Amino acid sequence: METNDKPSGLAAISQIAGKYIKLLVEDTRLNVAEKLTRLLSAIALASLLTIISTVVLVFISIAVGLALADTLTPLWAFVIVAGFYIILLVVLVVCRRILLVNPIARFISIILLDPPSKPDSGNDQSTTVS
Repeated sequence: METNDKPSGLAAISQIAGKYIKLLVEDTRLNVAEKLTRLLSAIALASLLTIISTVVLVFISIAVGLALADTLTPLWAFVIVAGFYIILLVVLVVCRRILLVNPIARFISIILLDPPSKPDSGNDQSTTVS
């Protein structure tokens, strides 16, 4: 009599299902790691760009204030620069959904969610019609 090392029936199905579940868990772990890496790198880049942009903006603001101080009194020159930033802040608050919320939500959904697949129309497109 020969002994068969391969399990048959219910044991084989449970063994295959166990391997399949392990592969699904591993695939999920890799997908989460990839998406988390992309998200964290985007956050790090945005943070660095924000810090550098803020420093540049401070120096430009001082330069504009000093340039305006040549034609106006220094007080009014810096009031004008501050007024520009107040107007910019009001525009950002009023248009926050268009300028901030929607682009961030779109970016995060692109990173975390898979693109939707095209619905199957039920037609076999592999054959050509004469």
